[in-house]
Amino acid sequence: MNRKYLCFLSGFVMALLTSFTANAQSQLSKTDSAEVIKKVLESSEKVNTVVYKIDHKKKGLSEKDTTYTTAICSLYIAPKDRLKAYHIVDQEYVSSYGKGFGYMRYDGKRAFFLKKSINSLDVYREPYIAKGKRNLEQIVYNYNFLLLGEHFALRKPSGKGDSQAPNVLITEEVFNNKAVYCITLKFEDNENARNRVEKLYIDKSDYLPAGGSSFWQWENMEEYEYYEVGYLSINPEISLEEFKVDKDQTVNLAERYKVFKEKMNNKESIN
Repeated sequence: MNRKYLCFLSGFVMALLTSFTANAQSQLSKTDSAEVIKKVLESSEKVNTVVYKIDHKKKGLSEKDTTYTTAICSLYIAPKDRLKAYHIVDQEYVSSYGKGFGYMRYDGKRAFFLKKSINSLDVYREPYIAKGKRNLEQIVYNYNFLLLGEHFALRKPSGKGDSQAPNVLITEEVFNNKAVYCITLKFEDNENARNRVEKLYIDKSDYLPAGGSSFWQWENMEEYEYYEVGYLSINPEISLEEFKVDKDQTVNLAERYKVFKEKMNNKESIN
């Protein structure tokens, strides 16, 4: 989903292809695991554009409360782009600080970012428009946990890989009433984290991500993250112009939020 997500995907793909170790009875065989990864890669490569809904919740390491986010994301996959996809994101979020809505857009050259409290959507605020590699990555970092572009830009790795890759466990489970493959990474405890586990759920019907989770602890604090993905449209006809960010780009956030709520209520795909 983000850079950490890409490292996770690349890690388990490399591990399975080059240094697979079966150490649990519930784990798929080496042959079956390799076939799952093959189909995951083939499935990701077939997606050129995608619109999905993502429900996400997270509690940061030093935070007491959980933030809940629901977003509609439209992606145009661009494997050669540093962020792997151009995107449009409508994001509604709720935390102990209140409820808000944000609209983000990225076209490979510029990023548009505007978030407001639900009670002040009609109040004018200057949007933030970023340009330049460092600025772009900084602005997208604020919401990259919602993006799946790096998954759909995955390609089969070349080379022999690292024989010390983390242990990977693949099991068959049910997630959100769906039959899935659960791909689990467990990490060794160190001075920065303990009991760290990350999971990715792959839908058996289409080999696309259905959700994921992560958990880890440090001292007397813990951080967790959980998300579910629902696909509204695979390979819809979306023009690159839809993602373009002008230097004087604007948006009516109140109207955008209205459309977002209608889309959520009607469960229809509206770009």
